[in-house]
Formats: sequence, C-alpha cells, structure tokens
Amino acid sequence: MARTEVHEPPHAVSPPARLTERLAALAMPCPVHPSAHLVEAATSDWARAAGLPPDPVASRLAGRAFARCETGSVTSLARWLTWMSHLRRAPEALTPVLAVATGGEPGPAPLERAFSGLWTACAPGMSGAWRERFTAGLAAQREAVLGRGAPLADDRAKPAGGAFGRYLLDLVEPCLGVEVPERVWRSPPWRALVEASGDVAARCEEAVAGHGQADTIFLERSKREAEEWTIDRVATRMEELWTAARAVPALTERHDLGLTPSREVTRVACAFLTIPRAYLEWLLETPRYRHLR
Repeated sequence: MARTEVHEPPHAVSPPARLTERLAALAMPCPVHPSAHLVEAATSDWARAAGLPPDPVASRLAGRAFARCETGSVTSLARWLTWMSHLRRAPEALTPVLAVATGGEPGPAPLERAFSGLWTACAPGMSGAWRERFTAGLAAQREAVLGRGAPLADDRAKPAGGAFGRYLLDLVEPCLGVEVPERVWRSPPWRALVEASGDVAARCEEAVAGHGQADTIFLERSKREAEEWTIDRVATRMEELWTAARAVPALTERHDLGLTPSREVTRVACAFLTIPRAYLEWLLETPRYRHLR
C-alpha cells in the first residue's frame, strides 16, 4: 500500500499573534504617554533640524516605553530612537559614531552630527563608567552587524540582538535622569534583568520577521519549527525577565541604597519590563511589518 503523506497547512496565524496568545505580558497594549502628540511634534522638529527624516513611529515607542514619565524624558528617548531608526538603515555609520563617542569630532553626515548633539546633551550628566558601558554596547553592536562574533556550536544558543542594539537599554538611564549604581548594575540579578529584556525584544523581532533561526533552512516545515523555537524562547525569557524584576527590591535593600535611590533604580527596572511590549508594537507599526497586525 502506498504511503499517504500528510501535508501540514501553513500557519494561518501570524508569529506576532502567536506570541501574544502565549504571553499575557505581550498581549496587553501599552499605555501611551498623555503628551505623546507633543513629543512627536517636538521630535519631528528636532529631526528636521538635524537633517534626518522624522520618524513618528519612534516617538510612539518612546511614548509607550515611558508612558508615566516626564515629557522631557519621553522627548529625549524619542530623539534617540529616531536616530537609532536611521542608524539601523546605515550601520556603517557606527564606526564614525564610535569615534565621536570617544572624543572625536563629528563629520558632516547627519547621523554623526545628530549623535554628537545627543551625546553632548546626555553624557556629561553620567559617570565615566556609564559612558564606557554605553560605548562598549555600541562597539558590540558594530561587531554584531559586521558578523564578527565568535561562532557557537549551537547557533540557537547565541544571544539575540543583531538588529536590536543593547545600547538602547543603557539609554534608559540618561533619559530618565537616573544612573544605576555601578555595584548594582554589575550584580548578577541586574545583569539578568537587562539581558532578559534585551533578549525578549530581539527575539520578538525575529518572530515578527518570520525567520527565527531558519535563515539557512529552506524547507517550510523546518522554518515553522524554527519560528516555534523562537516563540518558545521568548516565553522562557519573559518568565526570566519577570523573575529578575521581582528580585530588584531585595537587590536595592542588599546594597543599602536608601529610599530615593531605590525608587530611581526601580523606575529603570520598570522600563525594562515595558520595553519588550513597546518594541513589539513599534515593530508592527513600521511599514515593513504593518501587514502582520
């Protein structure tokens, strides 16, 4: 008797929908800052003055990530995100941008000059340790974009984030006017929080793009399996993110930060909890992925 093959139909549900089905934390829409329209207008004016096309979607990401923050903090983040959205399309600019971050003069390119202005506005209020951390993140982003990372035996085990720059998470502090004490951000619980937040956001981007770890796999079934692996990974990392966030009060007490510094550190931690969902909504508002909503 001839064997009957069962051909599975392609997924009728998009990867973003499957993500939100699995994870309540990604299903609830983010609240939006009440002055989001003012932030968008101010950021668009700034972008034009810097020689960059405005990016209203970046302003909406800032308005979701900092929904309960001061308008100035949201505007600062929106400017950085606008700059970042253009950097994603011109990653070769990372080299001259790094030169500016380490004391060099910006060239005539709008991305360099815009970065110089943003850097001048935020870096002086931060410590040398934060500036080193931020520039190290930029350098790591450049290496990821250029594909210079060391190969791993299992590609699925490597951290996500080639497109999602981890330096974005470092920007939370200067935009909020807070610097997490070095002894806290160097601690394993805080690193677990930051890495989980970045990994969830980056894996969401992989899921939305629909490729997961299947870049070199051509069979449709294998591609679907890779997508499901990515969604499973997001679910695991999301649980780890919440576990790390719940440990923050004990962490601030352990380091005897006091009431006000503890509240400030908690504000940063809350932003890390919000960013993955805000980033997912931002992705789905971009022209490339809007059809998946």
